[in-house]
Amino acid sequence: MAGSLVRLLKGTLLGAGIATVAGNSAVAETNADLAERNTIVVTGVRDKGQASGTKTDTPLIETPQTITVIDGDELARRNARSINQALDYVAGVSANQRGGTVTRYDQMYLRGFSPTFYLDGMRLIAGPYSTPQIDFNRVGHLDVVKGPASVLYGNSSPGGLVNLTSKTPEPTAFQRLEVAAGNFDTQLANIDINRPLDEAGHWLFRLVSGAQHYDGFTDMTESERTHISPMLTFAPSEHTSLTLIGAYQHDPKGGGYSGVPAFGSALPNPFGELPEDINTGDPDYEVFDRYQRTFSALFRHDFNERVSLRTNARFHNTELSYRQIYVAGFPTTGAGANRNTDFSRIIRGGGGADEDFDTITADTSLAIKFATGPLAHSVLVGVDYQNIDGENFQHFNTGETDNPVTSIPNLSLYAPSYRGVMPTRDLTRLSAGYTNNDTEREQIGFYVQDQIEIDRLQLIASGRYDDYQQDSLNKKNGVLTPLSQHAFTGRLGALYELPMGLAPFVSYSESFEPQTGTTYRGDPFDPVTGRQYEVGLKYQPQAMNALFTLAAYDLRRQKVPVGHPSAGANGIPNNAQIQIGEVKVQGVELEGRGEILPGFEVVLTGTYTDSEITRGAPASGVTPSTTGTRLLGAPVWMASTFLSYDFGVARPEGRLGGLSLGLGTRYVGGSEGTTTYAVINNVQQFNHFTTDSFVLVDALASYDLGRLSSALEGAQLALNVANLFDEKHVTACPFSNSCYFGASRTVVGTLRYEW
Repeated sequence: MAGSLVRLLKGTLLGAGIATVAGNSAVAETNADLAERNTIVVTGVRDKGQASGTKTDTPLIETPQTITVIDGDELARRNARSINQALDYVAGVSANQRGGTVTRYDQMYLRGFSPTFYLDGMRLIAGPYSTPQIDFNRVGHLDVVKGPASVLYGNSSPGGLVNLTSKTPEPTAFQRLEVAAGNFDTQLANIDINRPLDEAGHWLFRLVSGAQHYDGFTDMTESERTHISPMLTFAPSEHTSLTLIGAYQHDPKGGGYSGVPAFGSALPNPFGELPEDINTGDPDYEVFDRYQRTFSALFRHDFNERVSLRTNARFHNTELSYRQIYVAGFPTTGAGANRNTDFSRIIRGGGGADEDFDTITADTSLAIKFATGPLAHSVLVGVDYQNIDGENFQHFNTGETDNPVTSIPNLSLYAPSYRGVMPTRDLTRLSAGYTNNDTEREQIGFYVQDQIEIDRLQLIASGRYDDYQQDSLNKKNGVLTPLSQHAFTGRLGALYELPMGLAPFVSYSESFEPQTGTTYRGDPFDPVTGRQYEVGLKYQPQAMNALFTLAAYDLRRQKVPVGHPSAGANGIPNNAQIQIGEVKVQGVELEGRGEILPGFEVVLTGTYTDSEITRGAPASGVTPSTTGTRLLGAPVWMASTFLSYDFGVARPEGRLGGLSLGLGTRYVGGSEGTTTYAVINNVQQFNHFTTDSFVLVDALASYDLGRLSSALEGAQLALNVANLFDEKHVTACPFSNSCYFGASRTVVGTLRYEW
């Protein structure tokens, strides 16, 4: 713990020296006509804050990049309890990659790739399986930054990032109670208490806490969670604030995690279609027990109207114990030319991981506004720091053996039997092949950004240098494997604000991801890189709190290690890899959200994503080369719309004014999948297929009970239904041989009371 505190101080103090640039207004306030940017567009509504896309207070309509902001009102209205649920109605996002089965992690695709997740601008990261997940009762709003964003955030996915913003203390006192119940034995209770502690409002306190339980969509699985987060803000003036946030979250049960084979879900099975709630694991063996403990500090000081300093820092500890049984193939019957797959049973694998990781993240930035002649500058200089230190202990085994300690029994898909003899949960006894590693990853990045305003023209140029270090100690043999990598990333963008709220824009951005491994000659790999060109048009109607964006992009992920095309020849080892892999994603997205008429909220999205592995893995066995194929699980076409109307805006008096109604539809086109599990006449088959498209309908109704009686003032009753018509569907087959059923109809009733 002492070491973690030292690293936390290191991360915050690294940027403290930046503040000396400001001093007592080292930058003079010149050009009185320089407009002060003290607003940020949030779904068309302006609020003071910091935008994820620029780390400044630049409105979305002035930012040359595609960014979606979902505010707390929309999250509550749609009853979103996870990032997947929140992003169901966002262009470019293919949510629920593991369907309704998996809720313990936030797994989705953004522009064809898994996005990176942040909380308050700092990355959420731990071990391979102890990935943090934040309860949505703690979240005020979230931003989706589409495309590479390493220039401000360091190593991250080329598809983009999702940044959650914590609830923080507010000046006005309130208490909120929320209880919910629904099918799948859904039970939830949350509280939110906010209090100024003195008359001047310099000290503010807030406490959010809650508990939930529900049966998993998969048979014989459960999810449980408790959390509590106290917060304290000291704001001696409107120019300075320090907010301290503590949080504890325990997930003693994490629902299911296993998918289903393609045969019987996305593909026909001679024995029939699989039930959508089938459990291919075993409740007697599976464990998911995650603890999260965090402490954050959020500091802001405005030296004057031109110079401001921000420092955010967080310590995050994650502990996990995880065991799982999963699909590993089909057995075969017969011998020789008569050997064929038995599609009625599955071979299973099993094992798990034990992890304990401490993560330190910190970000300090200094924003300076000044003018040089006709140019209005908003310059950002910053440094951020990450340190992830912990131990991972894991192992997985496959199939039945003669030893009951290691044997994982097969399962009949159409007459399943559970709670039999299961393998040991002791990973050291499951086999001698277990791994036990201590790993420390450290990243420090220095970034600078200049936003230039010339009348209606907005320009942005950003650059960043990252130093990444990693040490991995194999505790079984004492071998230490170091990794040292560096990366430069940049961004350029331009936007022109036309009359009537139109703003065409163009941008270029880059990303990087640290990459372990070496060539067969022993040369270490370079980081994997990403780059994107984007053009688009934004529209913010002057009479509406709404923002519409149309964008087209060309995104590449490059230097991906793949099997060497000459492996096994000319002295090149069979397992040799080379960094020539590339994935190309080109797409068009349309998104609009906001209030287009008083009380009438609209969300509409359309997505076209054309992905291609332009240089992929070579052929191996029955599996052909991936070159020229699409990314697995990434739909080409998606569209959605959500309409809601609050009668109270048009009818401020009367009982009808308490009613709000909403209806949403989601279309998801088919996506690619592959499987190698079939053996016919002793020949292993490779199947490449496309899942069926599907349409889901969601609905909501809520009523302000205060319209019925003054005694019920502050109470609201809401009903949210997802997949209203109970459409059975496969959301995706994102990994070869594995598919995932989507959630069936869920109905949740919620009572909220605020006083």
